Amino acid sequence: MKQQVIGLVMVLGLLVGLQVPALAEDSVSLQDMLVEKGVLTKEDAAKLQETVLAKWVNLLKFYGDLRIRDEQFFTDNNADGSMNNGVNQNRVRFRLRFGTELKIHELTVGFRLVSGSGQQVSTNQTETALFTGKGIYIDRAYISWQGSSTPWLKVTAGKMANPFFVIYSGDVVWDDDVNPEGFAENLQGSPAEHVNLFLNAGQFVLNEVGANNHDPWMIGEQGGVTVAATPEVKTTLAMAFYESINVSGLDANPLGGTVQQGNTRGQNGLAAGVLNNNYRVFDTTAQINLQAGPIPVALMGDYVRNLANTTTTGVKTGNATGNEGYQIGAIVGKADKAETWEVAYFYKVLQTDATLADLADSDFGNGGTARRGHIMWAAYNPMKYLQVKVKYFITKSIPVDGGLATSNNAGNIDRLQADVSVKF
Repeated sequence: MKQQVIGLVMVLGLLVGLQVPALAEDSVSLQDMLVEKGVLTKEDAAKLQETVLAKWVNLLKFYGDLRIRDEQFFTDNNADGSMNNGVNQNRVRFRLRFGTELKIHELTVGFRLVSGSGQQVSTNQTETALFTGKGIYIDRAYISWQGSSTPWLKVTAGKMANPFFVIYSGDVVWDDDVNPEGFAENLQGSPAEHVNLFLNAGQFVLNEVGANNHDPWMIGEQGGVTVAATPEVKTTLAMAFYESINVSGLDANPLGGTVQQGNTRGQNGLAAGVLNNNYRVFDTTAQINLQAGPIPVALMGDYVRNLANTTTTGVKTGNATGNEGYQIGAIVGKADKAETWEVAYFYKVLQTDATLADLADSDFGNGGTARRGHIMWAAYNPMKYLQVKVKYFITKSIPVDGGLATSNNAGNIDRLQADVSVKF
């Protein structure tokens, strides 16, 4: 009988944390009630609580990071590309992220809270406004299922981490702070030794605009392969297609969220902020990891093309706005462990309507599309959890065919970032 009661207590404890209030006016925990009635000794109760709590703690995973950034901008709106009469700006920012995952058999429940202003492409918080309090936002909230008998399949719903294979140069399409909302499916398998195939899919809600059944969505599919030819060389190639539905025209409202520079908007009679063009984006991503002696090297590139027709009105009616982009470069070294370093260089070209600007990298120029330029950085980890990094962007505005520049993206911008980051 005593063992049955103990079993009942363990079940109830898992459900309510062993803190079930009694029906009396003064609440007493179930554990204390059983001790008072002599069913459990205080020693047994303490051991029981320790066992139950330890079991739940072992199922939880906590993670987070804090970054302090000093950032300087050197901007210019001169048509000749000179930096004369530019506007300079300096700001100090921080980024705080804290999340957890709870694994329950084949399910994973996770959430992450972040600083910032709730933008889809940034979790940075500017230090300003006379020491006023800063906001915390829900950055992720999701449920994932991966069956023990089907480890090759993972299904996720909610607001999640990007489910597609993305490398650094993939920020031509995806800013690394973007956490899509909707549904995703990830499949992988190894048909041969040293070969891994993967297929990723996503159905994402871009905005909810009412009862007209014209809500903007993004549907994405990506297939790829990773080949480890030798222990020192690994190559990954992926191709993706992202189609944004109901994002343009008179029957579509603005997408909501932060509007980034670049895409053609509000022309040909459309309301301000409404996109002129559709986005049916083909994206090819490649990365080669190798060893140069003891030094790891990552070579990577990304090519993107909008397969939809893209036109704008302006200087010449019907001008093509530019529907291609790419980024290519290398990272030498890897700053991830104590006393490790890395240096990197990338060159990027992203034409006006190559991809959906509101999801692209927010640091290149002022974020978005219609820019070309250089990215370089150096980073050093004095300890595993501490990193110091300096990053510099040199960007120029890209006019559309016929010399028509997008009105919100004229001018050149150089950007310097100095970061100190701690992971925990």
